[in-house]
Amino acid sequence: MRKLLGYILVLIFTALLPACGDTQPQSSAGSTIKAVIKTSTQAASLNVAAIDLTITVPAGVSPPLLADGTVDAANTVTIISSAASDQLLQGATFTPATATAPGQLAIFGIIASGFTTSDEIIINLNIASGTFPTASDFNLLSFDAYDINGAPVTGLTPTLTTTIQ
Repeated sequence: MRKLLGYILVLIFTALLPACGDTQPQSSAGSTIKAVIKTSTQAASLNVAAIDLTITVPAGVSPPLLADGTVDAANTVTIISSAASDQLLQGATFTPATATAPGQLAIFGIIASGFTTSDEIIINLNIASGTFPTASDFNLLSFDAYDINGAPVTGLTPTLTTTIQ
């Protein structure tokens, strides 16, 4: 009887062993990150016409790049605006993360007729295989707004919402 009980325990242990394997999450390769930046409700009344912003980008995450290694601004940034015909994106620059610091993505966006409260700046980023970023890895480092004459606009409270898809 003792021998039979020993065999049963070995069988149970053998059956459960594969369930104790690697517990890491599935790779996010091929996934994308959507970061949405909204100015604030005061934007329309302050005549915001241009925005420069910088966000942190963790290791293993990057914007779409062109063959020369520069940011493909057309595939990285989308401006959702009620004045879509007036959109102009001057560009974007990317500094990859290092072992000691997160990367940075700087975006220079303009809408000549001004931002409204429903306008959004959408940033699309790619995730490398084996990388598992979280929404808290992305922060708004700087946000500068300007009026149609290029003068700084203050009093805005921008928000950054990050979704990993």
